[in-house]
Parts: sequence; C-alpha cells; structure tokens
Amino acid sequence: MKLERIPTAVRSRFTGQLLAAGVFFAALQSGAMTHEDLPSLTLSEAVSRALREAPEAKIARLEADRAGDAASAAQSAYWPHASLGSQAGYSNRLDEKLEAVDGNGRVRKYGLASLGTHTGWLNFYINQLLFDLSRWRDIKRTELEAEAARIAEAQKREVITFQVLEEYTNVLRSQRLLDLDHKHVRQAEWLDEQAEVLLRAGRALPSQRAQVALHLEEARMATAIRRHALAGARSDLMLSMGAADDDLFQLVPGSLPAPVVPMADAEVEASVERSPELRVLQLRTKMEELRAEARRAEAYPTLGLRGGYSHYGAKRFDNFDDEIHVGVDFEVPLFTGFRIRNSVAGATKAAEIARLRYRSTLKSKRTRIRDLIRQLDASRQRPGLAKRRAELAGERLRIADLNLRAREGSLDLALAARAESALEEAAAVEAELERVLVWAQLKQEAGLLSETILGGAGASEPAKP
Repeated sequence: MKLERIPTAVRSRFTGQLLAAGVFFAALQSGAMTHEDLPSLTLSEAVSRALREAPEAKIARLEADRAGDAASAAQSAYWPHASLGSQAGYSNRLDEKLEAVDGNGRVRKYGLASLGTHTGWLNFYINQLLFDLSRWRDIKRTELEAEAARIAEAQKREVITFQVLEEYTNVLRSQRLLDLDHKHVRQAEWLDEQAEVLLRAGRALPSQRAQVALHLEEARMATAIRRHALAGARSDLMLSMGAADDDLFQLVPGSLPAPVVPMADAEVEASVERSPELRVLQLRTKMEELRAEARRAEAYPTLGLRGGYSHYGAKRFDNFDDEIHVGVDFEVPLFTGFRIRNSVAGATKAAEIARLRYRSTLKSKRTRIRDLIRQLDASRQRPGLAKRRAELAGERLRIADLNLRAREGSLDLALAARAESALEEAAAVEAELERVLVWAQLKQEAGLLSETILGGAGASEPAKP
C-alpha cells in the first residue's frame, strides 16, 4: 500500500509514533538514556490518572452532574414561585374617561382605557403548587435518573479501568517480546557466523548458508516491527490516560494484579446484582413504572394557590390605584381525547420492556461470569506449563548450539531449535498476561475492577438506590 493512500490523520499519527519510537530507542541504544532513567508508572497510577484526566471520564462526570442539575430543577416545583412584571405603556385613549354617579349622588370619573383590566403597570405574583400527583411522580423519576447517571458513571469507570489495564498489559507484552526479539537477533548473528565458517570448511551447503542469512534478516525485521508496535501501544496507553503522546515512562510489571481464586456461586450471584450495569437497568425499570404512574395521575385534580399585588399606574381617576388578590387554582380534567389512556398504555409497555431487559441482562451476565470463572480456573496451571515448555525449548536450543560447536550438529537442527524456542517463549508471555486479562474481565463484569486496582481509594462507589 502506498503512503499517499492512507488518510492524513492516520498517516500523521503513525508518522509521529515512528518518530517518537526512533528517538526513544536511539537514546536507549546510544546509552544516553536507560530504562532506569525513565519515571516509573504503576498500573494503579495509570488507572487513577485516566479516571481523572481522560476525556471519557470527564464526560461521564459531566453527564452525572447534568442529571443532578435536572433533578434539582424538577424539585423546584416544591417551592413557591415568585415573579415580577410590568405592563406600563402609552395609549392614545389614556385620557378618555367615563363619568358616573354613585349611590350617594357623587360624580365619579373612571378611565376607559384601564376600566376592567386585571393587569397593572406593576405586577407581583406568588404561586404555590399544593397537589399535583403527576408532577410529583415526574419529579421522583428525575431523581432516579440522576441516581442512574451516577451509577452509569461508575460503570464507565469500570470500562476505562479495563481499557487502561488492557493497554498497560499490551505495552508490557510488547516490551517482553521486544527483549526476546533482541535475544533472537543475537542468537541469529552467532548462527550466521557459524554458518559462514561451516560453508568455508565445506561442512554446509550454500542453500543452508542462505537459509541462515534469511533467518537473521527476518529476526532483525521482526525486531523493527515489534519496536513500532511498542511505540503504538505506548501511544494508545497515553491517549487513554489523557496524557501527552510523547511522554516517556517505565512500566512496573509487578504492579499487575495477581489473579485470585475464582468466586463461589453465592458471591457470583451477589456481585452480579451489585454490578453498575444491573443497577442502572433496575433503576430504569423503576423509572418507567413511575412514568406510567405519572401518566395515570394526570386524570386526578390539581390544586394550587396564587396571590399577587398589582399597581395600575397613572390616570385611574377615581378607580383604586392598586390591588392585592389571592385565589385558588383548582382544575379537574374531564376529557382529554383519550390522551391519558393511550399514554398510560404506552408507559406500561415501556416498563415491561425495561423489566424484560433487566432479566435478560441478569441471566446473560450470570452466564458470562460463570464462563469467566471456568476460564480462570482452567488457566491456573497454564503459565507454569508454558514457562516449563519454554525452558525445555531453550535447553534444546542450547544443546543444538553445543553440537554445532562440536561439529556434531547441523544448521537445520539449530534453525529448528530457534524457531521452537521463539514460539514457546512468546507463548509463555501470552499465557501469563492472558490470565490477568481474564481476571480483569471477571472483575469488570462484577463491577469491582476499579475498586480492586485502586484499593478503594480512588473508586467512587455511588450510593445504592
């Protein structure tokens, strides 16, 4: 594929990774910088930084705060509402008046422009809602929405934590495999020297010598590819942490969590029901039930109080200048065109959908956790076995090299031993890190990954509903 065919954004990022990788590894190879000179970064530090600075974590916090603000705004219906307004203005009929005689025979003058008006030049009103069951149910639903948003933030924290752990593990995997590649290059260089000696002594065929040279070239190419993969893994980790792409750091393999013994069935049941995902769905069910109750309550009467003060301005003549008024706002719905009935039916169906979704997710999550427990239990002996196979393959490689030095072996056997040792060493690295990822998936499904890695210090557990 030509470089011009790659999108500009992807090409720029890939080029930046290559430059960062080149500078970093050139400094390491020249001796100007060593791994010990880099600041260390533990897994808990990476997770804590991601939960604090990553854009997705900030968005989750803002969404939770926004839902809380919406709930507070809805709760304002409990409080009295006051308003101040003005209808002051000019009318060309402002001086028009009506003259009348009252019961005592006195002449009274009234302004025609303002006669009978209920809106003054200055108006102050106070409204207090006393009873509106539909409104109260909607307010309770917004409170549950705010609670669901806080729990959804905890769920997002679990996702971010697993993502950081996975990328942290990828960096460690690339580092270990790169160290193995460097060792393979040194072994291939030694074998290339031996092949040249054997060819000159007439104890090796030209095709065997070419095969060894090809092996050396492939080992060097694999090292270069692995170096770029390591740079990309570092860049992805920094992006998930919300840090600069060119930050240099040294990972701490010992900070990875040690997979523990799988949970018992009773602990599985309890952890599933406490997981943020299930708690959000449970709240969604309650919210839909409250929505149905709110629509049903729209058929009930509403009651409120309204009081105010109005000043009617100039040229009222013999009319009163101001007024204080208090009234009762009472309304009884009689017929709404079947709107309430249809709204209740739709909200009831939505509540049933939410209940079915909760039950389905609960069942699938229990199955998923049990499957992960079986995988973790089955992989308990896998890292040790893979390490022993790698050690045996390394021993066979050592024997093949000794036989080659003693002029009793062959280049073909040495190449085969190197290929087997490389595969077994890579498999040992994968087996060790794969078990950590399975454990992390199990903890994430239970909603305990962030709390476990941070030790409860940085995992903000929202209040249970």
